[in-house]
Parts: sequence; structure tokens; C-alpha cells
Amino acid sequence: MLKKIKDKLYFLKSWYQILFRYPQNTLNPRGLIYDDYWKEKRGDAVGALSDWQKIRADLIIRSLGKGNETSIGDIGCGGGATLAYLGKNIRLVQSTGYDVSDFALDKVKSLGFEAIKMDVSADGELEKVKKTDHLLLLEVLEHLPHSEKVLATAYEKSRRGIFFSFPNSGFFIYRLRLLFGKFPMQWRVYPNEHLRFWTVADLKWWLRAQGYTEYDIFFYKGIPLLNRLWPSLFAAGLFVCLTKR
Repeated sequence: MLKKIKDKLYFLKSWYQILFRYPQNTLNPRGLIYDDYWKEKRGDAVGALSDWQKIRADLIIRSLGKGNETSIGDIGCGGGATLAYLGKNIRLVQSTGYDVSDFALDKVKSLGFEAIKMDVSADGELEKVKKTDHLLLLEVLEHLPHSEKVLATAYEKSRRGIFFSFPNSGFFIYRLRLLFGKFPMQWRVYPNEHLRFWTVADLKWWLRAQGYTEYDIFFYKGIPLLNRLWPSLFAAGLFVCLTKR
């Protein structure tokens, strides 16, 4: 009971900060460095599974079937926590983590996974991605100016499909922040972390506009129950399973 109260207080505090404050009061002119990003975001906990990551990983496991065999490439893998959790619940015959941060990739290697340094936003870098059954783009596409190109390449390189996720920019906290005169805030270290934004309606239009028809959308986090009844307003995260038939 005490833990539940602490969790609720933590989320209320987080929402208050997202609504009224900024993550940093000073900005380094050198811009965003992803080693700094991961150190600030996870620090010593890099490689440990967060609650958000667990929900997304459980959605993947539910889609693939617990104990089934597959190969997975995780683009923007961070410290490899998602791969480690998936490996305990499904049979990974091949697993590779891709990230631009050496700090994060060192943790991926320590967990026993293949780690490949790759800047997904740079031209030609996606050629490093190996052909696998499934590719993950979890909380990655919002960081990229040409998300459509990356999504199409990942779809082409996957045999069975891809899983991707990003924040719901229509979440009520972001709408309220606009009401109070501040742009919706989805960054931790530097304001240019997120370059693209989607609401539920945007996501559905965006998939159709690119010709994708075989997909399932899941809504998670935010306000329990209401995130199912009215996800466009009360779900904090959007998760998509894009399959190949």
C-alpha cells in the first residue's frame, strides 16, 4: 500500500514538472551528446529495465508468444535492458543492439549481446542493420527528422515486422502546458531531443499515408482505465506492432 502511494506521488510530481518546469536551467552550446543523454537519463541504472520499458517489452512478448524463437535487432537500444528482458521470456537466436552512445553500448556488451555503434540519423548508417525477424524502434523515431525513411528501411530489413513506440503528444499534460503558455516538453538534457511529434489521430493518418495496413496500436501509461476509454487524451505512450503477412 505504501509503495502504491509513493508511486502515485512520484507520478504527480513528474507531471507537475512536465506541466510547469524545464528539465535544465542552463544549456551547453555544444548541443546534445548522447553519452550525456544516457548518463543523465539513467546514470548507474543504465541497463536496468524501467517500468516503461517493461510494458513495451511485455507487449512484444504478448505479440510474439512467450517462449517462441525469433531474432531481434534493437535500434536505439540504450543499455540493452529491453533485449535482456526479452531474452528471458522468448528464445533469441540472434540479438543485436544498435546505438550511437559508447556509454550505452558498453553496457549492452556486458549483458552478452552484440553491440554495433550506429548513428541512425546519419546517411548510410542504416546499412549496418542486419536482416532479422523483428526490429525494434522504441522511443527512437521522435528523435529523427526523417522518421519515415528509417521506418521504411527497418520494415524492409525485418522478415516478420517491427515494433515501435513514441510519446503521445496529445496527452492531457502536454495540452495543459500549452494552455499555460509553454510548448509541450519531451526532453531531458537538451530541447532538440525530440524532433517529431504524434497524437493518436496523427499516428493513424501517418501509417495510412505511408501505405501500412497491417498493424495494431496499443496505448499505455498515463491515467489507468481512462487511457483505455479515451487514449487520445489520457494515454501517455503509443506502441505499434507493424507486421508482415
